[in-house]
Amino acid sequence: MFVGNYEVRMDAKHRVIVPQKLREPRAEGGLVYSEFYLTLGAEGCIFVYTPEGWRKLMDEMGATKPLADASLRTVQRLVAANAVPCACDGQGRIVLPNDLRRHADLKRDVLWVGAVSRAEIWSVERWREYHETHAPLLSESLDVVARAGFALPGNPSHAATPREET
Repeated sequence: MFVGNYEVRMDAKHRVIVPQKLREPRAEGGLVYSEFYLTLGAEGCIFVYTPEGWRKLMDEMGATKPLADASLRTVQRLVAANAVPCACDGQGRIVLPNDLRRHADLKRDVLWVGAVSRAEIWSVERWREYHETHAPLLSESLDVVARAGFALPGNPSHAATPREET
């Protein structure tokens, strides 16, 4: 599970360190990640998956009906076509490819953001704008997510089950 946010600097060779807490997201003695998959992310960031998270995503996307919906086909194409496997070097850094850096408008200061099943790499400025816009709407978003059937802590509607009308 990926949580937290970590500001790092990209060097002249377009390398960024993968924060230790994101390379070791499990309990002590668990798996240490040194390989990741990067791809285009929503809202102008880069999505970062572990190999197992990437396989799960690809399995889920492949299990859907690709001929059924143009939006699904677009997502499948863009996510898969822009995917780049990468491995950490001896200092725990990865190289950010040109296309993905441009997509996320990355300059020198970048921010790693935990997003539960993946990490994300954001431009610090873009993240601040996103956060300032969306943080005030969190309560409303939690309600929408709860109505969609996801149980979230701190949301009173997550414990309620729908009742049948009699």
